[in-house]
Amino acid sequence: MFLLLAALMAVTGCTVDWSAAAPAGPAPESVGQGDVPAGTLPPAQASPALAALPVAAKASLDGYERGCGRGEGCVFGPAWADIDHNGCDQRNDVLHRDLTRVEVREGTDECVVIAGFLDDPYSGETVAFEKATAAEVPVDHVVPLAAAWVQGAKAWTADQRTAFANDPGNLLATTREQNSSKGDSTAEEWVPADPQYGCSYATVVVTVKQRFSLTVTAVESAALKSLLATC
Repeated sequence: MFLLLAALMAVTGCTVDWSAAAPAGPAPESVGQGDVPAGTLPPAQASPALAALPVAAKASLDGYERGCGRGEGCVFGPAWADIDHNGCDQRNDVLHRDLTRVEVREGTDECVVIAGFLDDPYSGETVAFEKATAAEVPVDHVVPLAAAWVQGAKAWTADQRTAFANDPGNLLATTREQNSSKGDSTAEEWVPADPQYGCSYATVVVTVKQRFSLTVTAVESAALKSLLATC
């Protein structure tokens, strides 16, 4: 797929580093309060990266579709893709990374997570995960798909959007309450319930927007700058 993306970039002049959509190295064993996915910029680098992001108004949501696959937007492909070709879908990969005391279903090559505990980064609470109530621990797109659509992704190819939707650097397991509260909001509209995670949240957002050449609005940039000031 990445050979195809390289060819498309050569034709379109796109400057996004799509190789970053694949894991660059071992992911952290867990992502809890104050922690971020592997590859996230440290605060000292996130501030200048934020200043370098292009500032633009959000475009129209026209053309954006949801309800394809298991809750993902159709324009971002089916959920969840196995982008690293390890035989396990991206949701279960994230659960393996973010949960502790993980238990897996027999006969799934150690893939399907059936139990574990999550230190929710957004709220700071520890919650139990059980497969029977899996919806209680969704995987959140830190930079929401709808936000990405109106800040640059509308012009991408289908393969590029699939890569974005499954990028582990933009995914965090959280609680349904926090995920529902956040929705498609950006930083000027929503911040984590746990103020101690505000800095980390901002570094993830800036990292993802830099990696995929997404824009920010002026008010979003100001909100991210304020969060980074708490680091």
